[in-house]
Amino acid sequence: MSHLKFKSFTYKNRLFLYKKKQVKYLRLKIDSNANLILSIPYFYTFKSVYDFLDKNEIWIENALKNYKKNDSNDIYFLGKKYNMVLDSTLKKTYIKKQKIHTSSKEELETFLKTNAKKIFTFYLKKWSKKTDLFYTHLSIKNMKTRWGSCNHNKAYINLNLKLLEKSLKAIEYVILHELSHIKYPNHSKEFYDFLYKFMPDFREREMEFK
Repeated sequence: MSHLKFKSFTYKNRLFLYKKKQVKYLRLKIDSNANLILSIPYFYTFKSVYDFLDKNEIWIENALKNYKKNDSNDIYFLGKKYNMVLDSTLKKTYIKKQKIHTSSKEELETFLKTNAKKIFTFYLKKWSKKTDLFYTHLSIKNMKTRWGSCNHNKAYINLNLKLLEKSLKAIEYVILHELSHIKYPNHSKEFYDFLYKFMPDFREREMEFK
């Protein structure tokens, strides 16, 4: 991003870039280089800007800490790469063009969990009907070493939240894979024959995880 068109000021030992715009509300975001950028309505005084910064001081500190922990601000969602834009004034997370706009990392986590539940449940129901294999419980969590697992005795399905980084085809494969373990709790020839019967291209989908 070019900052040539931005003006700047320093407040409480922090440098802020800003631009006066035809907008109703003052907005603060942090770009991928950890620059603090303000969009200021024309009618706003700098006293109002300083008051806003004072009220959001804790958010700014936390946001900058998060940026220091993560060298990259890129997020993969359903197989596509997006840049995260933090804006403390947002009421909900949304995607526009190649950016995910969110008010905080916590709000982004909520957004991801909500979408994961919708997408994972959709494909579980779809493949349950096709295979006649039914799960009793779905658990979505961050897992370090697995994309999914299945407790075949209880018909519990566990799926990794990070699956949302993959394409829908890859997600669908993992879900059918784990659902199939209800019938075949191992990786026997019968298990893979069963997978092939319902998803002949499962090997191609599997390549996304290698």
